[in-house]
Amino acid sequence: MPLHELRQAPVGRVLRLLDTFQRRARRQVYWDVGRWISLVVSGLILMCGVLCLVYPEPVPQIAGFMAFWMGCGLAMYRFSLRLMREDRLVVIEERTRRPELLAVLLRRLQRDLPAEGTVSLKLRPEPISTGPGSREGPKSSAGDGTAWTKFDPWLVLETRLADGAHLRLGLVEKRRCRVRERPTPTKPTRTKLQYRDVLHVDVRLRVKARRHPELAALTEAEARRCVRLPDGVTFRRLRVSADQLRLQVRVDRRWCARFPRGMSPHSDGKLAPDEAAFWRARMDRIDASRLVTGLLLSLYQMLHVARFPLPPAAPPPPGPGRAPVAKPERGRKKRRGRRAV
Repeated sequence: MPLHELRQAPVGRVLRLLDTFQRRARRQVYWDVGRWISLVVSGLILMCGVLCLVYPEPVPQIAGFMAFWMGCGLAMYRFSLRLMREDRLVVIEERTRRPELLAVLLRRLQRDLPAEGTVSLKLRPEPISTGPGSREGPKSSAGDGTAWTKFDPWLVLETRLADGAHLRLGLVEKRRCRVRERPTPTKPTRTKLQYRDVLHVDVRLRVKARRHPELAALTEAEARRCVRLPDGVTFRRLRVSADQLRLQVRVDRRWCARFPRGMSPHSDGKLAPDEAAFWRARMDRIDASRLVTGLLLSLYQMLHVARFPLPPAAPPPPGPGRAPVAKPERGRKKRRGRRAV
């Protein structure tokens, strides 16, 4: 998986490169499905047509019979590929979500960049190759044979915003695989692979201390109140210093670059029926573009809170239940014993 690196590149150039990655991935998916089988069968049909024109009887009859049945088989095969459109959509979404996520984030950040703003990035557009149906197996990664873990730091984005702040975004995908071997009646051993993917998001915002002198007095508890995370996202770490804010979260659920426009549990927007059904079955995923945008807004909310502190949080209301019963006062015990005579 090649790592593409750009330094101080204009945003327009980066967006054109990301669109090229997405078109190439879609073209490769549609071209890979049945490519060699279709080419071979088409070549055999063409050869049978040449035999019908060159050789005398009975070769044309045999060649025509073979060409007819090979053409029928090829048509049925291509028709069966059309029925596998949902699997194709799964592969396309898996291969294009990384460059699509970066493209969405850059288009949203364009308003906050200077007129001639540039970005520096390191991007690996292809997903982790070790997985179900991939060419590489679990043995290609480091592990003890029963479980292995692979880290893929596939995105590092750095840019300077229009207000002078320096933004750094890092995304790391972690894949955990467990290999189980069980004996079966038909085979001596049966291998079962269980995968779990986790996305780690790291957002840093570096500012000038002389512009934000109140940031040094901001506590982590006050900054933590500015962070709002959706379900399926776990808070990891928050660092606050005089000139830098750093927020790290972990995405435990499956994620997508963004949902199509107009797509909701009750509306399909302007999508085709098969695409609408594909996305309706994946409405429980995390919208990564909204998540990263929300994290960046949380960092700017911390800068605002450092300048204008929030009022203290109200104490939590008492839980339901009976009021505590006051204990009766204990009286003085009389000392028992014989009186002195």
